[in-house]
Amino acid sequence: MIIIINKYNTQYHQVPSTPHQVPRTKYNSILFLFLTILVSSQTLLAQTDSISKQRNWTLNAYVKFMQTLSFQEINKNWMTDNLIHNRLNFNWNINDNLTFNTQVRNRIFYGETVTNFPQYPEIINQENGYMDLSDILFEGNSVFMHSTIDRLYLDYNYKKWQFTFGRQRINWGQTFVWNPNDLFNSYSFFDFDYEEKPGSDAVRVQFYPSYSSKFDIVAKLDNNKKLTTAGLYRFNKWNTDIQFLAGYYKEKDFVLGTGFSGNLFKGGLRGEVSYFHSKNNFADTSGTFVASLGYDYTFANSLMFQVEALYNGYGKKSGNFNLAEFYFMQMSPQNLSLTQFSYIGLISYPITPLLKATFSVMYNPNDKSIYLGPSVDYSLKENLEFSVYTQFFTSDTPVEQGGKGGFLYWRLKWSF
Repeated sequence: MIIIINKYNTQYHQVPSTPHQVPRTKYNSILFLFLTILVSSQTLLAQTDSISKQRNWTLNAYVKFMQTLSFQEINKNWMTDNLIHNRLNFNWNINDNLTFNTQVRNRIFYGETVTNFPQYPEIINQENGYMDLSDILFEGNSVFMHSTIDRLYLDYNYKKWQFTFGRQRINWGQTFVWNPNDLFNSYSFFDFDYEEKPGSDAVRVQFYPSYSSKFDIVAKLDNNKKLTTAGLYRFNKWNTDIQFLAGYYKEKDFVLGTGFSGNLFKGGLRGEVSYFHSKNNFADTSGTFVASLGYDYTFANSLMFQVEALYNGYGKKSGNFNLAEFYFMQMSPQNLSLTQFSYIGLISYPITPLLKATFSVMYNPNDKSIYLGPSVDYSLKENLEFSVYTQFFTSDTPVEQGGKGGFLYWRLKWSF
């Protein structure tokens, strides 16, 4: 078991660790260093090359600084944490058919959470993929640096076929917040600082019979060497993208699903449903549904609103809310929320061409918890952005049992 000290509670909060943890080795650090030197040298060569020619590779990156202020009660003690976040995206078009892509995520954590919770680096360094591509590069009493390669794949295109091998992003979702159809890359709505979202160690084959349809077959291995494999067929009918899928999830459940994305009253209507049935109880009726339905509409003045609902057959029907349990839960298509029902509403508006404001609210009726999330993004210049995000959680659960808490983030992002 990995022990997380719940800073919203005086008790310990236990989160099950995965049965198989790949040991960290120096190989990862060497690989990170090699990739950094590679892309840096490529950049220097491009800058010093006086001969104008078209490159067959691209490199882009960003650096962020983000500070987090967290509190259990707004008028009580606050905690301060800091994050320096760098990302390198390298893409090499080897020829007209073959592409190599790798993306590296480097983060330096320092602050009170690192100081007070020694388990924090171990939590951050948990590897969900089959390949061990994450490592703690250095660690001190109040600081550590974590690096991970979350994209590393070869992509080959031939006529109507596309083959992708390695760590990649596979997105089968149709709705925005909760994706029951996304069997490979579940992610948390609250992890706003990870725009690229996680990848999977997989082999993927796609076939495009026409410009509006495709067959998609994927086989993925996770860090427990468990296989997830599934096939999807997507097509367009009645100006609506429709998909059907079937698969075998983590060697324990058979899954059937469908999803759609279309229009209604000049807005977007989207939905997904997946049905999971244990292979050990295949003959009975003990299957479980997970479904989401969402609608979004943008007015002429660019004001956008969005609503979405989730039904999670695996979620609890009643009970107390605990912020640590909610925030650290392991995301999967069978665990998109802790409760059976969840609802979210979001509204955003560009106050000026450079300033955008967003407000979201989520309600979970089974544990009577509420989330409030105002945020603003301001473009200081073409490649420099300043953002402020707030995440506030409240419920009927007493504060000393982790029923309330909040986070205030401010972030500066420079892209180059």
